[in-house]
Amino acid sequence: MIILVAGGSGFIGRKLVDALVARGDQVTVVTRDPTGATARGRKHVSYRGWLPDLDAYDAVINLSGANLFGRRWNEAYKAELRNSRIDTTRWIVRAITKAADPPKVLINGSAVGYYGDRGTEELPETATAGSDMLAVLCKDWEAEAAACPVRTVMLRTGVVLHPAGGALEQMLPPFKLGAGGPIGSGKPFFPWIHIDDEIGLILWALDNQDVRGPLNAVAPGAVTNKVFTKALGQALRRPTLFPIPPFALRLKMGEVASVLTASIRVVPRVATEHGYVFRYPEIGPALADLLGRN
Repeated sequence: MIILVAGGSGFIGRKLVDALVARGDQVTVVTRDPTGATARGRKHVSYRGWLPDLDAYDAVINLSGANLFGRRWNEAYKAELRNSRIDTTRWIVRAITKAADPPKVLINGSAVGYYGDRGTEELPETATAGSDMLAVLCKDWEAEAAACPVRTVMLRTGVVLHPAGGALEQMLPPFKLGAGGPIGSGKPFFPWIHIDDEIGLILWALDNQDVRGPLNAVAPGAVTNKVFTKALGQALRRPTLFPIPPFALRLKMGEVASVLTASIRVVPRVATEHGYVFRYPEIGPALADLLGRN
């Protein structure tokens, strides 16, 4: 397949591009720094500063968006979080709509933040949206993607686990020192997914014609923050005796701490009902693999 990836230079995007190339796809990455990306880039991948004519492409994967954990959230950065997702999606949908021979599918990013803080409620893809800042952002983001005239998948991603990116990278230093622990009571649900299953789900959705609309990208083995913390400590062979007060996390990280303190019990109903087989459905083996203790 000939595939355009927007956001292909990011944490998930780099892994995805490697997987696409490995299976023989021809990949073009849209990036803000095509010259630098080309110098650092991989064989069989081309880089562009902005969208080409999409008539030549079989699929578009849009993972664009400023990093939620990139810095403390102030009004300017919240605007960047929003604009980097919604504007890019709008431009891609317009380009697909205008194409004489458009791509057959758009895989568009979203997040489990769509659901908001929901306690112990199970949240399949049919659950309603929340009302906080991140939920409204995700809802508006998906609305832009839903205007696309071809098969469209909105990838509602949880916390993608990898030691060299995302939330896990930030958690590791205190846990390695034996100073990690559950957040508050540890009761909030923690929606996670191993990086290999995140990439696997994207490839599966790309090829599976029956998959369209929202797709929860989370492992089926839902865990609370307390269970996740214990598993992380076991994988690192470190104690997890020191609970982290939510207010302390907010003092350190600002409003973005709400991503880690919210309880979002997401279930991957579409994936499981359509036959996707998770490589890492349970948190213990997932962390053991990622942290080299398997």
